[in-house]
Amino acid sequence: MNSNKKKILNNKVYLYLTEFFAGMSVMAVELGASRLLAPYFSSSQIVWTIIIGTIMIAMALGNIYGGRKADKDPNPDKLYRRILVAAVWIALIPVVGKYIIIGISALLIFSINTNFLIIAAFVACMVIFVFPLFLLGTVTPSLVKYTVDSLDDSGKIVGMLNAANTIGSIIGTFVPTFISIPAVGTSATFLIFAAILLVLCIVYFISGRVKSIGSVAAVIIFILCCIFGYKSNFAFWVSDLVVEDESIYNYLQVSETDDSIILSTNVLFGVQSIYKKGGDLSGMCYDYYMAGPYMAGLHEKEKPLDILVLGMGSGTFATQCDRYFDEVNIEGVEIDQKIADLSYKYFELPEDIKITTYDGRAFLQ
Repeated sequence: MNSNKKKILNNKVYLYLTEFFAGMSVMAVELGASRLLAPYFSSSQIVWTIIIGTIMIAMALGNIYGGRKADKDPNPDKLYRRILVAAVWIALIPVVGKYIIIGISALLIFSINTNFLIIAAFVACMVIFVFPLFLLGTVTPSLVKYTVDSLDDSGKIVGMLNAANTIGSIIGTFVPTFISIPAVGTSATFLIFAAILLVLCIVYFISGRVKSIGSVAAVIIFILCCIFGYKSNFAFWVSDLVVEDESIYNYLQVSETDDSIILSTNVLFGVQSIYKKGGDLSGMCYDYYMAGPYMAGLHEKEKPLDILVLGMGSGTFATQCDRYFDEVNIEGVEIDQKIADLSYKYFELPEDIKITTYDGRAFLQ
């Protein structure tokens, strides 16, 4: 180990930053995994269980491997090379992840008859996410080796490392959900956190004045991933999508056919809301809801009937009520602001129908 590398490793702050960003990236990848898998396998409790379970497997194996490598060959170069590989792998997820999921699903659908969702989601998680998180799992035991100088302060140092990892994990949980995914999407989120790990490794190698061909290759691959993966579409085979977007709550699709505008959330195939061009009924459950005003005695009242729609969606029911009834005042509550915006822009919800962006249960209270 040369003196420059030793100097940066003697800087405990840098080692804590390594632990911090490793923990942050693990949680960011986990949150990104849920959004990446949702369009194909849904975002149910089953899928979340699979994601969490596979990530815990990866971290446990990484902890074991990292501890053994740190004892046998305590060379920090190898740790930062592992982080570098993890960064490249995470950057590649937006580019190739969806094709891997589709390929795995296509293979399994012909070979298994039961529990397709569980098996396909588990295999996809294992193939796409286990390896980079396994590599990041090696960080903590390796850093313990470099930071503990004596048994007198070992408890304090390990506690500080775990605290740095935990704080990073907390930030890595909130930032993708509330900031990066709604703002720039899942694909860009993977790239952002891959870039953080990449910079961390480059700083290490530059500080040691080491010519690292791997670092140069990693940067080139990352740039290519940014070019080809930044605006990656989940439903890459669909040509009639009007909108493909993400919000805090949902993966969103708006598609158009000759006679309909359709909203789908968190699924590639399925209908959550539909608007029939020309004013026809939807042909779905919303048509049955139209009996509600009659059951409330609309025909017996002289005053306009007030209708509150909880879970407004794109406003199919509200639009039909406004079209077919003369004396109604309609207001909707929808927790997802992006869906509310889509309802006016694409589903011809009348502008005089107000939508409150709020949770329906809290709104009633």
